[in-house]
Amino acid sequence: MQFARLMRLGGQKVGVLMLGFSVLFGTTMIVRAEDVQNLEREVEEKQAEIESINKRIDEYSARVEQLAQESGSLANDAALIENQMIVAELDMSLTRAQIENQELEITLLETRIEEETGELVRQRYLLSEALFTLYRKEEIGIVDAIFSASDFNELFSQVEQLQDLGRDLQKTLSSTQSLREELNEKKDNRQLRLSSLFDLQYDLEVLFAQLERQQAAKLVLAESAEASEAEYRVLTNELRQERQFVNNEVAQLQAEIQARIRDINPGDDSGLANTTVTWPMDHGIITAVFHDPSYPFRYLFEHSGLDIAVPSGTEVTAAAPGVVAWARTGRSYGNYVMIIHEGGYATLYAHLSRMDVVPDQFVARGQRIALSGNSGFSTGPHLHFEVRLNGIPVNPQDYLTGSFRHSYQ
Repeated sequence: MQFARLMRLGGQKVGVLMLGFSVLFGTTMIVRAEDVQNLEREVEEKQAEIESINKRIDEYSARVEQLAQESGSLANDAALIENQMIVAELDMSLTRAQIENQELEITLLETRIEEETGELVRQRYLLSEALFTLYRKEEIGIVDAIFSASDFNELFSQVEQLQDLGRDLQKTLSSTQSLREELNEKKDNRQLRLSSLFDLQYDLEVLFAQLERQQAAKLVLAESAEASEAEYRVLTNELRQERQFVNNEVAQLQAEIQARIRDINPGDDSGLANTTVTWPMDHGIITAVFHDPSYPFRYLFEHSGLDIAVPSGTEVTAAAPGVVAWARTGRSYGNYVMIIHEGGYATLYAHLSRMDVVPDQFVARGQRIALSGNSGFSTGPHLHFEVRLNGIPVNPQDYLTGSFRHSYQ
């Protein structure tokens, strides 16, 4: 009889607990469910906006591709850059929408984490109360329960109640463990989304710098538009000829200067034979890569290096030890420096505001050679950096080593 009374009391206690928790957690769970539904709806709307922007990007990208294949003219080039600007602006809108979408999904995850944390607390509390029912100080032994039973039917009923309670405990324990695992997985997922959010914010900074480049390119063409179409063609021919002249001259100088390099010991530990290429500055935003399809003047010539957006006056250093082939001014590159290195390598630094080296000067890796600027045929303050092998431009990113911070300062 005592065992039966204990089971009834235990069942009543658990029932009261369940009722209390339904009052305590019920309103909160309803609010959480509404929060989740609202957030899910906002995520769906933001994803629809992203899809719409992507369609517009595809449309304007197709126009850019078509214009890029047509013959170069002042009107055509202006239309090309105008459409490239629209694509850049849409890319920025897309990235902003993706950032907002990530923020919404992070908030949704955090809401679900809070919801599951509350459920986990509730499960643990119920588990502890059920265990207390079984093992509290007033608990009677199974032997006492057997001898206190009036008949076997009552005994079997009491044992079944004990087994049911044990199964409920195991079920609650398993549920608690599953909730804990799901909670940890959602927390890991939240960290991944936060990392993705930081990447998107950096992408937005890059897109902004690229849009500024497009706007500057448009101004360059606007100035040219004041002249005639014929004068514009003269300008583009001059730019192409200057690039070809640089290509021919560096190839001729390469062998001559390399022979001198091998006979010289500059007295520094790095050695001129060390052809590892390091970044010419420790920070900046890359706005154009090697043979960049979005380069606004690709119709004139393939982009032959990296464009690193930095404020004018940023220190530019030698990417490897070598000999200065020239420090000169041209219509295309503006103020620019060419350095010949061992192993058939050369590096070029263009659009400088100031040059701090002279031809035939030996420079060590990391030595300041110039300050960045916006000279020549340029689309804003930046450094144009090239790596050449046997006179031919190659992708700098295949050779660069060392640290570089993606930041415009």
